[in-house]
This record gives sequence, structure tokens and C-alpha cells, in this order.
Amino acid sequence: MPLGQDELLHSVGALSRMLLKGETLGSTLDRIARLAAELLPQADAATITVSDAGGTARTASSSEEPEAALRAPGEGSEPALKAPGKVTIAELDAEQNRLDEGPCLAAMRDRQTVQIDSIHTETRWQGFCRVALAAGIESVLAVPLGDESVEAPRGAINFFARTAHVFTEGDRSAANRFSAQAGVAAANAAAFADLQADRALLARRLEDALHSRAVIDQAVGILMERERLGPEEAFQMLRSASQKLNVKLRMIATEIVESAAGPRPPGAAAPAVADEGST
Repeated sequence: MPLGQDELLHSVGALSRMLLKGETLGSTLDRIARLAAELLPQADAATITVSDAGGTARTASSSEEPEAALRAPGEGSEPALKAPGKVTIAELDAEQNRLDEGPCLAAMRDRQTVQIDSIHTETRWQGFCRVALAAGIESVLAVPLGDESVEAPRGAINFFARTAHVFTEGDRSAANRFSAQAGVAAANAAAFADLQADRALLARRLEDALHSRAVIDQAVGILMERERLGPEEAFQMLRSASQKLNVKLRMIATEIVESAAGPRPPGAAAPAVADEGST
């Protein structure tokens, strides 16, 4: 069945309108997988395979309902119980990753569109094909995630069908156009996640620095009173002790504050001291 422009425009438009506020990379990939399944009506499921920094492949998202077994054509619309020999798309993808062979991995690694028109006659990836037949899959279309213009996570969008010879040249073109836009959304989500992580780390470091500064100021005040020193002289005494003992300034300050407060009750935890920085 030829792909209508409406489906492509709808899917690409939905990607373009994706808002990243509150979205993680995982939830963005979930949305992409669902839109991919809607893009090609003849596809019974769609998944996204990604590779981590170490090169290990994993299924990041699937349009398939959790624990839903694939049904053969004509089995009806009610949820099917998993019959002996039946596997889910998630299980098929997991086995492909375990075997380290299959069309989805090839599309991701070679940055090429990979198509299987009939699992029965496919001569590549025999291990994958055996599991695919157990899942009732007859056709597969896999396209690399994104294009060379964006730094999207390394991955592939994968379309699975229970009917042989269903994916056309038009489907290949539409899938690649969709994937290019999906790569932009995934890259934005990854960048947003990195930014949020950087902000959280900066906030923690700022909080640690403020805590350290407060402890040092307390120690300076104690030395001023105890040694009859001015603020600069008290701070220099702290610094000299830190350099002489090769101990961080805030550790010296913490010891002074604790000694001034007296011994802690038995079982009381020592106050937390930040580890970031050199002060």
C-alpha cells in the first residue's frame, strides 16, 4: 500500500513540534517510535536501536505494548496470550543484540538503509531470521537514525511487518526523511539532558562552595576571638596551617569549628564536608 503524504507530513510535523521541557532522551525516543509505527501503516511495530558509548546495542524504545505478543493475521483484535514459540518484538530485538547480528544493527553501524522483503528467503543473519520467524515477522525495514548534519545518538529506526514484500521504495524514502527529522529531535533531547546534568552538577558545586565558605568564615571568627587577631591575620593562619599540613583549607576550618563546639555526643554523625575544589 503506497504511503500517503498525509502520514509523512503528520509524523514529521509532530516531530517538529516536540517540546523538550520535561522530556528525557528515553521519553523522546518512545514518542519517535510511536510516530514511526504510525508513519508506515503496513508496519505492525517499530523500535529504536541505539548504541552506548562502549558500542553495546540496546533497544531504546518500542511501539509495541509491554508484554504484548505478536498475533498472526486473522487472530482478531483481542490481546493474544503468548503461545509457545511466540516472542515479542522487544524479545526479538534483545536476541538480535545478543547475537550481535541483524538488519537493525547493520543499519545503525553502516549508516545504510537495510530491507528484508521475506525472512524465508533472506540469507543474511540466519540467527536473527530464526527468531524473527518465531515472532511471526516476515519483513523488516531499518534506517539509520538521523543524518550526517546532526549529532544524533547512534541508532536506527526499525519497522517490522507480518506480511512479506510490503515495504516499497516510497516507504524507504519516507522512513529516511522521517528519520532525519527524528535525529534532530533525539539530538536536541540528548543535548537538553546533558545541559540539565551540567546545571545539576554546577548547582551541587555551588552549594558545596557556599557550605565550605561558611565553615571557613566560622573558623576565622573563632581564631579572631581566641587569638585576638584581625580577619586577615586569622585567615592567613588558616592558610598557613593548610599549606604546612598539606590538608585542604576547609578541613582545617572544620576541625577548628568542631573543637570549638566541644565533643560530639556518642553516635552523632560527623558533619558532611564537600569534596569539590581545593579550598
